[in-house]
Amino acid sequence: MLKVERWIGTVAVLNLGMIALLSGRPHFSNASRPNPMLAMEMVRNVEEVDAVLGEAPSADREVMRIKEYADFGFIGGYTGLFVLMGMLLVGEGRVIAISAVALGVGAAIFDVIENLAILRIVDVDLGHTTQTMIDAIRYPSLIKWALASLALGLLGILALLTRRPGLRMVGALNVVAALLGLCGLYDHVLFHWFGIPVAGALVGLGILYFRPYYRNAQAA
Repeated sequence: MLKVERWIGTVAVLNLGMIALLSGRPHFSNASRPNPMLAMEMVRNVEEVDAVLGEAPSADREVMRIKEYADFGFIGGYTGLFVLMGMLLVGEGRVIAISAVALGVGAAIFDVIENLAILRIVDVDLGHTTQTMIDAIRYPSLIKWALASLALGLLGILALLTRRPGLRMVGALNVVAALLGLCGLYDHVLFHWFGIPVAGALVGLGILYFRPYYRNAQAA
């Protein structure tokens, strides 16, 4: 179990790094949207695609392409963390832990589908952007958010059942994120707040379990 905990710490820190990478350069030029990537996931029509990306070709479309490619790395990172957290918490409830892992993996699959759909639309001018192409982004995205939120909620509940105060704090943050994610399906504005408790939980896991190799070598 100690090895699993160390992996959790390492993957949590890597996920924080991926979040920082996705939030960094290159930046979108459209300052009217606080999170163009999230806005793109929720597009409902061609007008909203235009508001996020502009007409093809555009600098924002190229930024979106780079961000989406980087997002594949984040998908791999959070999938690994779902699996590792399920392994850590399986003793608190086997069925719930396995269900959480399955939901997390399912969220990652729909996230990949969503990313591929966004990458397809990036190369298409507005005149040839169809509603089918837009729906291929929006619906997988909503399913992703639902599955990821449920997975976080289940893992959060299991973490709250443990006797470790730090892990229980992480569990509480996961439950808050899950509630924001599920409520965000009805009011998408709440998705903007989802990342705060998630980042807090990742920081908590890093503090609890991150043990760099050089520290282990010195201790030996």
